[in-house]
Amino acid sequence: MMNYSENKDKTLETVRSAMMRTPTDYFIKSAAGFHYCKVLSPFRAMEFMMIDSLYEADGIKNDYNSTDLFLQ
Repeated sequence: MMNYSENKDKTLETVRSAMMRTPTDYFIKSAAGFHYCKVLSPFRAMEFMMIDSLYEADGIKNDYNSTDLFLQ
């Protein structure tokens, strides 16, 4: 599971994920010294930049009524 958190002024997003590492003297030699972690996909990063980050800056806010478009 990945956790997302922002700082107070909403200028920094921190992503944390689960991880597992095995020591170099692990009893299964073929898995010794490995470091596994869940990574953030490039798609999820782009989705955050292009969609989710706009909500905080009112980038998707519409100040007009959709019926106003037909009246003009």
